[in-house]
Amino acid sequence: MDEQKFAEMAGQFVRASLDSWRAGHRAFAVLHGGVGCEHLLKALLCHYDPLLISGGNDRAHRFHTLGFGDVQGVKPLSEARTIGIVEAFKDASVFMRGRMPVDEKTFRPVADSRNGVAHYAHHDDQAAGEVVELGLVVVEAVRAELGLDPAGFWGEYEAVFTDLAKVAAMPAPTGQGDRPGIEAAAEELALAERAVARVALTTAVVTAVEVASWDSAQRPGGHQKDVNLTALRAALVTGLRVAGAHARQVASELLTEYEVLPFPSRPDAAHAVPGMERRAHTAVAVKVLISSSVIAGLADARAEHPDLPILAAVKEIDDSGWLRSSQTPDGDHVWWRHCPACGYDGDVYGDLDGADCWCLEGDGCPHPDRMVDVGIPESLSCPFCGLTLTHGEELEAAGIETGEV
Repeated sequence: MDEQKFAEMAGQFVRASLDSWRAGHRAFAVLHGGVGCEHLLKALLCHYDPLLISGGNDRAHRFHTLGFGDVQGVKPLSEARTIGIVEAFKDASVFMRGRMPVDEKTFRPVADSRNGVAHYAHHDDQAAGEVVELGLVVVEAVRAELGLDPAGFWGEYEAVFTDLAKVAAMPAPTGQGDRPGIEAAAEELALAERAVARVALTTAVVTAVEVASWDSAQRPGGHQKDVNLTALRAALVTGLRVAGAHARQVASELLTEYEVLPFPSRPDAAHAVPGMERRAHTAVAVKVLISSSVIAGLADARAEHPDLPILAAVKEIDDSGWLRSSQTPDGDHVWWRHCPACGYDGDVYGDLDGADCWCLEGDGCPHPDRMVDVGIPESLSCPFCGLTLTHGEELEAAGIETGEV
């Protein structure tokens, strides 16, 4: 996309964020706002040079931007990846020469919200409101920097976007198609899935404790401790997988009902589908929101059984990497990125491409032959919450970017 397209999409997502806030859908307001902020930051960078948004090791975007996309050996634009929201914020701050209203540390909650709702989906309105307001402050500063017409950018929210209480008091939005409907349905399903996860995990933990106690009198103390821990691990992993599979199915059914899914079967055809980016963002928002309820249910189960080391067991499982997949389908490679729904490590499948490292001469480069492996993601599957993203547009919308592996 170029500067104009990024700016147009930014306006659409920011207004969608305010629409969601106005309709009472706080989690979606956070998600839409983060994406809108990222798009406008990239519009500013494209204003100076479109190459500024190319990912550090991305070649496809560079060649297409320079007009060499049709040359043999250049990868299709569908495989191009751009920088993330944090990098875009840092670089935009440079070009704004002190006019960016916040620093990187202050901006971090907006960046976190862009890539998931792990921290905000099940929190109170105040937490969500602070993130949305912070994003809007940055958006307005960048809009002014670009000289975009405020009336055209903010639409009916021009006079009230700085006050979310006034936005919430506006009459319900009209003419938005099915989007408010799917948001309301997704938030309702997320709450229901949280309860399902809590019951599944609580039942699994209670059962594990019961089974581990069988014949405990016949075991030495040290052995019994190992039995208890093993049973708890098995119960948690089973409960998470059952709850995650159920959440994944519920999200897929909802997206199919609202005709967001299925996506085009050919990845290279997705860019030609009108509204594809919006569909992908909606799909990711719904999947992330519903999958995040699995970890919220885990927190509820822990609260019900504070005497059991549930959190410690989950942390041990995550730190150990036991759940990380070592199986790669069809000759692909696997690496790991933080899951946008739960924050734990998710399995990313895709291709590896060699690229020159960025080490300076004489820096004691640790890379063999000064080359690094760059991962080009094709799908993500989280072993903790069950989130699955299988389309390139979904991965881009979720911020799962090409990067050094």
